[in-house]
Amino acid sequence: TIKSLEMSTMNTLININFEQIKRVGVRVDFNVPIDENFHITDNTRLLRAKETLNFLKTQNSKILILSHFGRPKDTYEEKFSFNNLIKQFSEILEIPLQLLSYEDFIKNGLQTFDETNERFVLLDNIRFFEGEKKNDLSFSQSITDHLDLYVNEAFSASHRNHASVSQMSKNLLSTPGINFEREIIAINDIKNSSKKKLAIIGGSKVSTKINTLLSLTQSCAAVFIGGAMANNFLKYNQIEVGGSLIEEGSELMIKDIYDSAKKNNCQIHLPIDVCLDDETIIGVDSLTKINKEDFKILDLANSSNELLSQLIDSSEIVLWNGPMGMIEDPRFAQGSSKLAHHLANCKAEVVVGGGDTLLAINISGEKFENYHFVSTAGGAFLEALENKELPGVLALTSN
Repeated sequence: TIKSLEMSTMNTLININFEQIKRVGVRVDFNVPIDENFHITDNTRLLRAKETLNFLKTQNSKILILSHFGRPKDTYEEKFSFNNLIKQFSEILEIPLQLLSYEDFIKNGLQTFDETNERFVLLDNIRFFEGEKKNDLSFSQSITDHLDLYVNEAFSASHRNHASVSQMSKNLLSTPGINFEREIIAINDIKNSSKKKLAIIGGSKVSTKINTLLSLTQSCAAVFIGGAMANNFLKYNQIEVGGSLIEEGSELMIKDIYDSAKKNNCQIHLPIDVCLDDETIIGVDSLTKINKEDFKILDLANSSNELLSQLIDSSEIVLWNGPMGMIEDPRFAQGSSKLAHHLANCKAEVVVGGGDTLLAINISGEKFENYHFVSTAGGAFLEALENKELPGVLALTSN
């Protein structure tokens, strides 16, 4: 299991003896959403790193913070520079940060970090350096040679085989951050617990979640499929979906999911009624009677929400990944909002994962603390559920 493989073979931050540790590197995920004026629109990922940074603040150490932001092309791009965001970072984290620029690092390496009296130094976007995505050993050592401890607090990037994720942890004493640990434990609970489990999966593509769904049919009593992904399953079951978003060629994947569910006594549930693009609410069995061919299914409706509520109330652990409708439009965010409210008030342990799912919760007005665990990871969260070995996790266990 993940639990015996990972957590038992990792150091933990609170058990580290800081007597000889003067310089700490921390890989965080400050890849935050921004508007056109570089204003941060969701600070969840910053707040998740805060506990680890505050803990390190209590130690007598100097801290070098590393993070990526966006997808620059292995060199400096002004729009991806932390120069645009560092003032907001400092305010949200309540920690004064000094920026170590791309130019300074290229010219002098970590000399500025070594010599400054500031406690917290943020290196500009780690993806500006070509050694990062190439997972280059000498690039990683140009950073870790200046450190006594490396902390990975970026679980959301742990599926990337990049230098700051998988190589730097191998170079010296390393440990997961406080939230990184919680991510692993929450995923362990979903996979390894004998409690009755329900998975609620939305989003659009079957292909990106096929392995997750196959894995969940082995560990869950029931799986509810919503969002645009459900259109593919409805069509597979000979239900008319008009011009709704579907993924061509998904039939074999869906057959595999049904076969796995049958073999593992897992029930697959689909929407019973839906909300169309003209805001008509209709039972899925009546979709074939619609005269126009180009109708679109854009949200769940009441009976589907009631079914979801019944499934949630009869479960002990619930995993939610992916919105139930086109949440960008308030008219079609109702199904996701009702789901968010019900999950916030149910007795089950609720684990939420994926960026769009966090957006759905924010739209609903619910608070993250009303759920057992909210993961900031998308791809890494799903890959961990699939039993994939994540490079960032492996690096911490091999230390």
